[in-house]
Amino acid sequence: MLFIMSDIHGCLNEFTGRIHDLNDLDSVKAGRDKLILLGDYIDRGPESYKVLQTVYDIQQECGADNVIALRGNHEDWFLEFLEKKSRDWLAEDEKLNTSRTFLTEEQMTELKELAIKEGTGKVYDFIRQSIKGNHKELLIWMKHLPYYDTTDTQIFVHAGVDEEAGDWWNVGTPDYYFTGKYPPTVGKFYMDIIAGHTATSSIVGDREFHDVFYDGQSHYFIDGGVERSGNIPVLVYDDKKKKYYSLKGDLKSGQLDIVRGHI
Repeated sequence: MLFIMSDIHGCLNEFTGRIHDLNDLDSVKAGRDKLILLGDYIDRGPESYKVLQTVYDIQQECGADNVIALRGNHEDWFLEFLEKKSRDWLAEDEKLNTSRTFLTEEQMTELKELAIKEGTGKVYDFIRQSIKGNHKELLIWMKHLPYYDTTDTQIFVHAGVDEEAGDWWNVGTPDYYFTGKYPPTVGKFYMDIIAGHTATSSIVGDREFHDVFYDGQSHYFIDGGVERSGNIPVLVYDDKKKKYYSLKGDLKSGQLDIVRGHI
């Protein structure tokens, strides 16, 4: 089976809770099942660094063939900020909510003193230098996160692909589209597309809906808006039965609801 999650957004407790629901990935570690994560591990929630480190650790423990970790737009923005290519990410780092999780207490103290004496340019340079110095191995891993993964019948991606390119989507889709496509596309495509990025409550138009959204044809969206809802949907694909399920409780209790087109 395939277990798919997306848009963790720094919510460590919710993420580790869902990992526990999956029997702490025992079947993934054994190579019987796979975990696929669709990106946006950081920002918004309180534990961005710990979520990112947890994803890295899980992949190291289970193997890159058993745990597929993709990149989202928030990882792209973060890396671009660190390399001084863009400042877009700063809008997501309100009150340094994400930055502080990558810094030591001593660095935070020094940063506060620097903010009083110097301008924002010096502050951002200090943040960049500190994060790059603290987390070299983790950042190298981040830079190599792929934009998508596929099976014979499925595309796993953070935001989406250029469907007008048809079966040339993999070369016809620009990188920023994989992580930032908006609005989401629904309807028929020749492969199933499983994505996050856009909260399902927004797609459905129901603020209380935080589950898997299936358009009844080719698209599954699984961003549950965890930073607001506390829910990380888990899409389960049974590759023997060729069916999709939403995990409502944990695997031991067998709480798998078949995913049907949302009305």
